[in-house]
Amino acid sequence: MSSFPDWSRTGLGQSLIAAEQGALSKFLPALKGAIAVQYGYAGTSSLLETSSIEQKFFLLASENTETDIFPSESFDDLQALYIDAGSTLPFLSSSVDLCLLPHMLDFSDNPHQLLRESKDILVSGGHLVILGFNPYSFWGIRGLFSRANAPWNSQNYSVYKVRDWLSLLDFHVSGGMMLYYSPPIQNQRLREKFVFMENAGDRWWPMLGGVYLLIAQKRDAGMTVIDLGANIRQGAFLNVAEPVVKRSLE
Repeated sequence: MSSFPDWSRTGLGQSLIAAEQGALSKFLPALKGAIAVQYGYAGTSSLLETSSIEQKFFLLASENTETDIFPSESFDDLQALYIDAGSTLPFLSSSVDLCLLPHMLDFSDNPHQLLRESKDILVSGGHLVILGFNPYSFWGIRGLFSRANAPWNSQNYSVYKVRDWLSLLDFHVSGGMMLYYSPPIQNQRLREKFVFMENAGDRWWPMLGGVYLLIAQKRDAGMTVIDLGANIRQGAFLNVAEPVVKRSLE
């Protein structure tokens, strides 16, 4: 069974990571602070490369922390931290300004706990950035046929469900978008024939992107939320009303 890090090195994986880096470049420069953390491996380069935050950490959960699997030559601007799989995030409470979770909810055994821990390490007003596979897309359909290997063996959640979880934790969703509307095809030449879908997706099928990107800000009592601006908000799905009835995360 292949892992998500292994798959992300394939042609299709690199195509997805490039799209995600392009999407993040529209948001990360506006998010300020002193410490940024990328938790989870995605591709062969840092997803925080367009962030203006100076001190960046790359956090990787591994079954064997004695094995060096960190591609240091491609992550020169990050400091690597290894933790045992299933361990809590190794940062003090209210010490991180930006936490990036690339597909960590998709592959987490306890996504609710991961969100709680992410909230705990963020400072008041800090930002949580989430990348996840959209089950209502060509990517989600592909996963119905075979779940033996990554990324098809992931547990994908709709953007509405993730928004609900974030609301329960008092996060304010301030930005986001959908991306990668074309089908997940390994063959590059065939994949290039569907490039037109990327240009048409936002207009004609805005909720059917293969991946969603959400930006959420940690709110404390009495805190004033700063609007990132219309040029940052992007997706229409962000205008969905906050859930009226709050449910537990059990």
